[in-house]
Amino acid sequence: MEIGLKFRGNLPGGSQICGSFAVVSLQEIHRVLLALIACAAFFSTMCGGLLAWRLQDKLHLILGFSAGAVIGVAFFDLLPEALSFGVGVRGATTLLAWTALGFLAYLVFDRVLSFHGPVTAKRGFVGAGVFCVHSFLDGMAIGLAFQASHAVGMIVAIAVLTHDFSDGVNTMNIVMKNGGTRRQALPWLLADALAPTAGVLATLLVTMPTGTVGLVLAVFAGFFLYIGASDLIPESYHAHPKFLTTAMTLAGAAVLYLAVSVAAHAAPTTVDGIDVAETAQVGPSTLVLNGAGKRTKFIFDVYVGGLYLPAHQSDADKVLADANAKRVSMILMRNLSAEQLSDALREGISLNSTPEEIARFNQQLGALTAIIKGYGSANKGDILTIDFLADGTTQFGRNAQQKSEPIPGRDFQRALLSIWLGPKPIQADLKKAMLGG
Repeated sequence: MEIGLKFRGNLPGGSQICGSFAVVSLQEIHRVLLALIACAAFFSTMCGGLLAWRLQDKLHLILGFSAGAVIGVAFFDLLPEALSFGVGVRGATTLLAWTALGFLAYLVFDRVLSFHGPVTAKRGFVGAGVFCVHSFLDGMAIGLAFQASHAVGMIVAIAVLTHDFSDGVNTMNIVMKNGGTRRQALPWLLADALAPTAGVLATLLVTMPTGTVGLVLAVFAGFFLYIGASDLIPESYHAHPKFLTTAMTLAGAAVLYLAVSVAAHAAPTTVDGIDVAETAQVGPSTLVLNGAGKRTKFIFDVYVGGLYLPAHQSDADKVLADANAKRVSMILMRNLSAEQLSDALREGISLNSTPEEIARFNQQLGALTAIIKGYGSANKGDILTIDFLADGTTQFGRNAQQKSEPIPGRDFQRALLSIWLGPKPIQADLKKAMLGG
């Protein structure tokens, strides 16, 4: 999608001039946004490290807050996103197994490097290096999340930026508490601050499938759980075993929970200025927005279409084969008659069905036509929904109130959904957008 600016004005003689300019792709906007987030991560990390430099006598409180923040990222952000991205491709048990693998792999890495060995400056440098790798992975997490969607990218970015401050604190602290000087700690702080930028840049060269993103986020969750539970919490309490330290850990987790919750509502999906709901309730199932795009015909904008699934999925064939609940929503951008709606749906079905298949759908097509005629004309701003229920029936709705009688037939479900996702969709770029592209 591209964004263009239009202008209109009057010349001194009274005649009008109009035109358009400044076409910018959304991909370019995402890159600018990633650059701004990378800069924010740099300054957040540097501020945390410099604060640790000045407030060494309060480090037990800052360390306690950091421990809660890191664990909060794992529980409130990375694990839910891993399940959201990967559960349509991998089972929840598989994803949690990868989280355990990340935890155990970090444990082995920790022990091999003697992370809890004798107190020496060298050990502090190794620990700082581990935090730099962790920050690099943070940057990759942001970049990969933006590959999935803008909203998810913003959620992960806010969560990472929230604990980048703590990363700076931890990097300075781990060098100095192991016998290193402030002068020795500063280069490690600078490396840690630059690491998220390097991670973001790495993702500009790499594109991961949705299922793989889920696995990567699950492994990151294991890393964060180990760092928080096996290092930061024991270290903060050991340094100053008081109630206030525990309270700061709880506060860190609470802040991350609030940051993730706010981010989830602060970055709605919009298409041509129209907000598209992030979730949908179909029967007992809560579905997430998989993708949305604009349907056009000739030069006219017709509607904004959204696809809702139990979990993110970029493979059209897998969506069509999945028997779980789904929804297609259409937010109208112009008035449409009942005949226009009915003809458009029939045309889309005919593109992906043989005459023999269409003959088998005669009864369902008749019911479809009757439902649409019962609604009458649809107006600009109306929201039409097609719910594909798990029991194999299909239900139509208008403005979340007028629900039709269910139309039976799983084959009919597939034929109807193929209008947008079939081999011959009504609009190729709409199909791509609905699949999260």
